[in-house]
Amino acid sequence: MDSDRKTKLREANMKRHAALVLGIGAVLAAVAIAGTAGAAPAQVQRVHVGWHMQSGNVPFSPVAEDARAQLVRTANGISYSIKTEKLMPGHAYTVWVVVINNPAACTASPCSGPDIVLNPATRSQITYGGGHVVGASGQAGFGGHLKQGPIPEGWLPGRSLEDPFAADVHLVLNDHGPVLSAYMPEMIHTYRAGCTEASLPAIFPATARADGTPGPNTCRLFQVAVFEV
Repeated sequence: MDSDRKTKLREANMKRHAALVLGIGAVLAAVAIAGTAGAAPAQVQRVHVGWHMQSGNVPFSPVAEDARAQLVRTANGISYSIKTEKLMPGHAYTVWVVVINNPAACTASPCSGPDIVLNPATRSQITYGGGHVVGASGQAGFGGHLKQGPIPEGWLPGRSLEDPFAADVHLVLNDHGPVLSAYMPEMIHTYRAGCTEASLPAIFPATARADGTPGPNTCRLFQVAVFEV
């Protein structure tokens, strides 16, 4: 009898615990729904990944049919993902998130490097978005999230993601060249680790040039995904 009574008590406690968990889950779901009530719905954009002009290929021409990128815009920020190919096996790559808060001030479409870096009217910012070493297939995926608001770790001072629904966003893949063990893991966490000074675009600011240890590789901006509003 004692054994049966303990079993029944244990089963009753398990049922109460399950009910409590379900109740907490329902409350959290209700809070989440209430917190998003009235918010603008998410916007999803999908584009082909194209070649950057520094790659030596035709600028913005599609890399391949399956090389695609996605951007999700919400009131809280942006989430992005890239699935691409024709990267250099054994090379280190980083992805850079370019936010152009006022694309109307750009002189070209899509906005050019000089507009982004040198034209303060575009209110642009550039920040790290991920990185890793590419395997033998030349295929790779990258992804991340950027919150609405200040981006203090970006290249340009005092810039932010002002309105996730109104900004142009570029995702740029930077090729750091063949992996050099002495420069890892910097090569997948900074802009210029492993790169010669001569291989960096002349218009890039000192903050970019100081982001990583200089090295012997010729580096280049390789692919890009462009999301315009």
